[in-house]
Amino acid sequence: MNIQLIGISHKTAPVQIRALFAFTDENKKELMMRICTQKEIRECVLLSTCNRTELYTVSEENISVRSVMTAMQRIMLDMAGIDDAGEVSEHLRFYQGTQAVRHLFYVAAGLDSMVLGEDQILGQVKEAHRTAMEDGFSGTWCNSLFRMAVTAAKKVKTETKLSGISVSTATLAVKAAEMYFGSLENRKILVIGATGKIGQIMMKNIAADHHVQLYAASRQLKSGEKAVLGTDTLSDGHGTRHQQTEEYVQIAYADRYRLANEMDVIISATASPHYTLTKEGWQSGVIQKRRRILIDMAVPMDIEAGIEDEENSLCHLDELTSLSEKNQHLRFEAADRAREMLEEDIDDFRRWALFQQNRPLMDTFREHLLADMAANPEKGLNKFFYRAREAADTEQLEMFFEVLRQSEEARENG
Repeated sequence: MNIQLIGISHKTAPVQIRALFAFTDENKKELMMRICTQKEIRECVLLSTCNRTELYTVSEENISVRSVMTAMQRIMLDMAGIDDAGEVSEHLRFYQGTQAVRHLFYVAAGLDSMVLGEDQILGQVKEAHRTAMEDGFSGTWCNSLFRMAVTAAKKVKTETKLSGISVSTATLAVKAAEMYFGSLENRKILVIGATGKIGQIMMKNIAADHHVQLYAASRQLKSGEKAVLGTDTLSDGHGTRHQQTEEYVQIAYADRYRLANEMDVIISATASPHYTLTKEGWQSGVIQKRRRILIDMAVPMDIEAGIEDEENSLCHLDELTSLSEKNQHLRFEAADRAREMLEEDIDDFRRWALFQQNRPLMDTFREHLLADMAANPEKGLNKFFYRAREAADTEQLEMFFEVLRQSEEARENG
């Protein structure tokens, strides 16, 4: 059997082009149905996310790969409503054989993602395979390929901690607060500049994975009003993300010092040229003694030096940036280790594929060998070894006997 892949992703195409291949569930099923009605194609799986659309197929070995790829492209473009292949040809990527297998293993492990090592894609790969299998489009070959890719990806995430190394400063800021208290459970957190880009990211990062009391301060807000924050970044631990909403309290910018008295964590992320928290304002407005961490995400700085003391710890953006750079290096190292691990698993799939592909040959050989040995066991076995000697070159014979040695050692070791 041959394995083929046609794909388009964030690495090859802008969002306007990728949007053309954003198929509905109904269209995905129709596309796979049309693909599998092609006489040369036996199985297929369609992986379609906001960042990529990839069509994997399995075809008979004696069929031209070019003809299979042509059929795949024709149907895929037709389903996307594209009449002229020239409009998107430069954005498409074509893989076959081991290249296609390796690509899927890397995708499942997050090594081909926009954010290196992200785990959302693993759930999407599992869902794509499940859908194809339930609809009867994925058979023996695709089932083994996708199951082995998912298993390999899980092992990578467990043994390399690739997904657990934070590199964005927004994520690291939340981590810093979490480490300071040990847990953010039920902590009161104020985000100053909540309506800005960084402020919105901070709010979503906090709401996604922590049960806290969240407050948002901005010059555009009024105190006391409640609002709802939407986020789709909550993970269920299996690579799948879920939509959720979190309620937070809006605070007028002028009330920031008053509210700071009650806060455990204060994060400031504005584009203001002036301090949002001054030493003078803090000393006069914040009178309640409690342990706090203040995190300054702004350039220039939002929080004036001197506010920190025995009870109030201050973390600046440059500290987070330094940690981010260190973590980026660690993540690259983890990715290198992940690739090494995946190559071993890819080789496992190739061995499985070789056995599947050569089952008829093994059955015929077994039948003839048993017949020869039934007539004369010693002569029949010698005939097998002599035939191997005559058919193989020196390097092949060395490999053959090395396999025999390893097999014998494995037998002796039980």
